[in-house]
Amino acid sequence: MKAIWNILAIVAVLNVLAIGGLLGWLAASDRLNSERVQSIRSTLMRTVAQERADEATRELEAKQQADEAARQAKLAEPPITAGEKIAELQFRDEQRQQVMLRQQQELENLRSSLLAQLGRLEEREKKLEADRRAFDAERKRIAAMEGDKQFKLALGTLESQKPKDAKLVLAALLERDEREQVVAYLAAMEEGKRGKVMAEFVKDDSQVAAELLERLRLRGVAASGASVEPSAEASPTNVQRPANAASNAPTTQPGESTAR
Repeated sequence: MKAIWNILAIVAVLNVLAIGGLLGWLAASDRLNSERVQSIRSTLMRTVAQERADEATRELEAKQQADEAARQAKLAEPPITAGEKIAELQFRDEQRQQVMLRQQQELENLRSSLLAQLGRLEEREKKLEADRRAFDAERKRIAAMEGDKQFKLALGTLESQKPKDAKLVLAALLERDEREQVVAYLAAMEEGKRGKVMAEFVKDDSQVAAELLERLRLRGVAASGASVEPSAEASPTNVQRPANAASNAPTTQPGESTAR
């Protein structure tokens, strides 16, 4: 216990010596004098809240003094005459008119600019519409031209095949439910080749042949070289074949017979 007290006493003495040394150094280096000591003492005597209240009071007093000085200066000025008041009012009125005129001019300039932009936009829209129409027309022309060319190319390929092979191609199209395309090919074929292809259809399926024949008739094309006998179930569309169609029956080769 005695050792602890001795340690505490030594620490206290060292602190006092350190504080004394610091104060001596501040005094020797001209950083501390009696006035600064009093200032520090007076500062530490007041709380922070008291210091803020004193500062607010000083600011209020300074503002009141400034207002009073301004009022006294205004009272010291000579009174304004009626002529001066009228001149001041006229000056202010002229200023307001100038501001209004300037604002009206700015609005007019803005309106003119907007109208010009609107006109340019309308012209651009018209040009875009014209370009779009020209583009659509060109696309249609190219599509029609390419469609014609491709159709003729396919038709030429189809006509160059044997009737049996051509019939197989057209049958494949029929299985894909492209009857109008098949009728278009048959209608564009030469009469002799069309009749031979129709004869191949008659051999395999008279109902399909009757339907194609009726579709060709509705297109105004007669399929020579092919005929089927009338039947109530001749076509999925239940269309009856003309009575004189039997006279158009093809001449069969030896060993061949037409399907009925």
